[in-house]
Amino acid sequence: MARSVLSLLLVTLLTPAAAAQDFYDQQLRAGKADFLAGRNVEAADEFRIAAFGFLDRPPLLVEALARLAVVQGALGQTTELAKTLDRFIEIEQRFPSYGAAQIEPGLKSRFEDLVVRGIPRATLAAIPDLSRLANAELQRIAALPQRQRIAAYEAGAKREPKNPEWPLALTREAAARDETAEVVRWASRVLEVDPANREARFLAIHARTERGECREALALLDDIGPAEVQQRPELSADQFVCLIAASKWAEAQAILPRIPEHLRNRPDVSRAIQTLARATSSAPAAPGDVTDVSRRLIQAGRYPEAVQRLQSAVQSDPRNRQLRLALLEAAVLNKDFRTAASQLTAVTPLNAGEELYMFYASVAMYETGRKDEAKVLMQRARPRMESSPLVDYYINAVLGGKS
Repeated sequence: MARSVLSLLLVTLLTPAAAAQDFYDQQLRAGKADFLAGRNVEAADEFRIAAFGFLDRPPLLVEALARLAVVQGALGQTTELAKTLDRFIEIEQRFPSYGAAQIEPGLKSRFEDLVVRGIPRATLAAIPDLSRLANAELQRIAALPQRQRIAAYEAGAKREPKNPEWPLALTREAAARDETAEVVRWASRVLEVDPANREARFLAIHARTERGECREALALLDDIGPAEVQQRPELSADQFVCLIAASKWAEAQAILPRIPEHLRNRPDVSRAIQTLARATSSAPAAPGDVTDVSRRLIQAGRYPEAVQRLQSAVQSDPRNRQLRLALLEAAVLNKDFRTAASQLTAVTPLNAGEELYMFYASVAMYETGRKDEAKVLMQRARPRMESSPLVDYYINAVLGGKS
């Protein structure tokens, strides 16, 4: 423990602010991956470290605390869990951020179950984003054993058919047990009486995706709209799986970059990525057409493999500008910025119509210290670039936050 605290202090005191933020972001991502893999002890440590570094970013702080609480609950760490919930409430009272936290529906349901059990009703009622959890009867029922709890919720749903809180509670129960048929059943009941209920819709989308009911899942996603889907990576993951099931390769390729690494490791998403790779490479490329092969690898998110193939091809044909442009793109996406920057002499100047490569060249320059040159290229590329998390981040970083 002493060594961990000392490491945190060294990171805080000796690391530049941007690098420190990247470190804590990485800890959060690592915690998500370890949690999905069942490595709860490691996940708890990573979420605890991430929370330490998110003091100035409340939405990420409450996300890290929520994930930490779920892991502590799974590990039976009751004392630590109580402290985590108290800290979560303290942050939410001072800087309300829970509504903006990016937490997948199933895990959110488990966390809120812990909140209801561990936090007084009066406290929850005074916090806007948590007041819905403060219903006195629902809280009393939440303390019952599972079978009695579900029976009480069902009785409430029968007694008050127009109150969406009862079927919503049953939807959360089913989601926590991974009973997808029950999730669909009760979420549909919620949406009958409260069509705008986002939580029920999100839970229904994920359950229908898991059940292979992709036509229904895609219809629910259409009702939400693309802007909100883009803001919620878990919805993008469900959408990607269903687009692959519908053989909509181009649409699936377009949203794959929005799916973070920890969700790409989700079994159904991983299978869908493999299906996409096979589908987009089903028509064999002409002999030696490495750029075509690398394009398919990039679209499938297999950046290291694309870089490796293109590096070998460039060594064999160093004057081939198209190969070097493809390597520039693949290397940036693989965060191999030195390799990307080493292509710039051979591919510049970049001309009108090559704005995509202007963007990648700008990123390579920015990440290797050539920030003034990066700004010139980014200004030229920007009008032709479509918004994505990667594009938006680097436009803001290179141009200094100019809108």
